[in-house]
Amino acid sequence: MSEPLNRSRALRALLGLLTMALASTGCQGGSSPGLRGALGSIPPFASKAPDEGESRTLLSRWIGEPRADGQVARTGGLVLRPDGWARKDDDAPGDDARAAEFEAAEQLYLQGDLDAAERAFARIARKERRSDGLTLFKDTMSSIPGLEDYDRRSSSWGMRALYYLGEIRFRKGNYVGAHDTFEELVKDYPGTPNLDDAVAREFEIAQIWLNQARPADDREPLPWHSRIKGGLPLIDSGGHAVAVLEHVRQNDPTGPLADDAVKLIADHYAASGDHETAAFYYDQLASDHPKSPMLHDALVSSVDSKINAYIGPEYDFSGLAEARETARRAMQLFPERRTSTEDGDDLYHTLDLIADQDAERDFKYGEYFRSAGYVISAEYYFGGIVQKWPKSPWAERAKAQLAELAEMPREESKPLKMMTQPGATDPFSQGISSGNSGSVGPGGGIGP
Repeated sequence: MSEPLNRSRALRALLGLLTMALASTGCQGGSSPGLRGALGSIPPFASKAPDEGESRTLLSRWIGEPRADGQVARTGGLVLRPDGWARKDDDAPGDDARAAEFEAAEQLYLQGDLDAAERAFARIARKERRSDGLTLFKDTMSSIPGLEDYDRRSSSWGMRALYYLGEIRFRKGNYVGAHDTFEELVKDYPGTPNLDDAVAREFEIAQIWLNQARPADDREPLPWHSRIKGGLPLIDSGGHAVAVLEHVRQNDPTGPLADDAVKLIADHYAASGDHETAAFYYDQLASDHPKSPMLHDALVSSVDSKINAYIGPEYDFSGLAEARETARRAMQLFPERRTSTEDGDDLYHTLDLIADQDAERDFKYGEYFRSAGYVISAEYYFGGIVQKWPKSPWAERAKAQLAELAEMPREESKPLKMMTQPGATDPFSQGISSGNSGSVGPGGGIGP
């Protein structure tokens, strides 16, 4: 409701201004100089129909218009700008001055004067930045021809200036400012032809910040004062690097660096000890980039991360089941590397480790039921170990437990009273007490 109201109010306000201007000039044709000074060269409402052969609709320009001789004439005289079709001779106001200003800044960049070039490109980008009030005015009055001249984003000067500005800040070592500038470029101009270069620079920035968290042997970390000069974030360089890598994925999800960004994020979490998050990103790499050359490494690393995230038999073991499925998938996709021991990724050995963890968990269950006096349940788990993993070390221990359980007295397990449906007669409630002295039995009597 608010948007139509705002449009109608703005339209009424503009009509009022036009009426006052016409009244002040004696209702003469044309618009007043004062109005043109305020709003620029806005064509009057009663504009003439567009010339034949110069339709501004995209479909008509594709199809063309028939001529008298039966041939199809392509519409001419119009060019496609970022804001739509316009006449070739309808240059935006101040284009020559803006071009000269941009060329002067570009010359400073080519001459190596990065400080002066940065100030010049920052000034151009600031001029081209659209204000909120102008955005509202243009969106409201978009049906009036000629208003595209008031949108300074209709040219490419701001887009090119932002790219140069980010490149200069990167070369000067201001990686924080460079990343912010590239993000503004991609946000305001998603169709920029410099997208690949901007994403590549962001990827380099992330690598530099990750090296600060865990320095590599072939690269020195940045000095401490880089946090003051903009080379590093003030805190948590690794976390900011992960955020930059996420931007690389979002800005160019099908680009050449998308899978590398996911791999770096996963490796960072794996090195930090957050194996669950690392496994999550390894799985994303395998699912989002199935044709990546790093697919095998991602699958194997996912298995390792899931195994490392497993704490013990007393905790959640769903990660082991996922690790088993991931290992089997890797064996199916890469059968020639099932037993590769170059990097210690023997998948058969990995499956044996997972099976050993499963056997240990079942053995712990069997011990619990034996200590609780449930002989039959304990035999179930110990017997399952011998049957499923006969060559496991846990199988020998399970056989010893089964031999001891065979000599222990066993009682029939009664279903719990809570399993009886409401209103039904419990066949096991007669003569059964809780087994504790002084307690109330199922029949309401006092137990032994």
